Amino acid sequence: MRKLAWSFAVLTAMTFVLVVFGAVVRAKGAGLACPDWPLCFGEFVPTMDFGVVLEWGHRTLAGFVSLGFLGLGIASLVRRDSRERVGKLLLASAVVLVVQIILGGLTVLELLASWTVTSHLICGNAFTLSLALVSARLFRDDSAPREAVSGSQRWTALAFAGLLFAQLVLGGLVSSNFAGMACVEWPTCVGGQWFPTWSGPVGLHLVHRVIAYALLVAAAGLVWLSTTGALANKSKLLLGLVSLQACVGIANVLGRLPIEVTALHSALACGLVLTTALLVEDAFSRPVHRQLHPAEVTS
Repeated sequence: MRKLAWSFAVLTAMTFVLVVFGAVVRAKGAGLACPDWPLCFGEFVPTMDFGVVLEWGHRTLAGFVSLGFLGLGIASLVRRDSRERVGKLLLASAVVLVVQIILGGLTVLELLASWTVTSHLICGNAFTLSLALVSARLFRDDSAPREAVSGSQRWTALAFAGLLFAQLVLGGLVSSNFAGMACVEWPTCVGGQWFPTWSGPVGLHLVHRVIAYALLVAAAGLVWLSTTGALANKSKLLLGLVSLQACVGIANVLGRLPIEVTALHSALACGLVLTTALLVEDAFSRPVHRQLHPAEVTS
């Protein structure tokens, strides 16, 4: 079980790299360097130039991740103990992977249509977090007592996850609609105006900013609710990542979308997704503090 847990952790790291690699491919304008799919210029190994190296390399790494998942999935399902613990989650992960592969093909065939790029981003992060959850469940010792959490901690964590999902979708839309520089200033948007319009690319950019501020508030609230005990460390890590991501987002605007900063922005987004998924899963797998009846308090 522990070897399987470590193997899934390594596969999670590979998938994390794959997500960030995809962001670099897009930032470099190499998304259509291979104009067909699943082959590249009708070949398994095409003639290479810089763009083809990026796109073909991304596809090759995706192939290794898929094969790794297949092998580890089979190894987990043949063992009764691991099958009972993560069997359903592995099935869900497999469905997400199939959808992600289809979306990868459609992204090319639909010439980087906004809906395919955004969906591909969301599914890639979803597959990464599913692998992280598999690893976490295989590592967990269910026989050890676990500290209880409050209902407020649970629901604040869930609210943060909902906001983060909305932010991930908006991030994909901002990127695929080339709205990253729709606002060229910070903290204002353009011409000294904070909210010049809520429509078009500017509206997308502004909503993305507003949700980023809401995520900061939600993360701070979670830290306040979890000052000690269960979830404290994960909550502090989450607040640190959100704060760093906000700074990188600002640097993206002020630096006019440098590729290195854009890649870091994508990496932090995926890191936030993983941390949030592990925190929510941890919160909902622990017992909840029992509310005492007034008679019990008196006695």
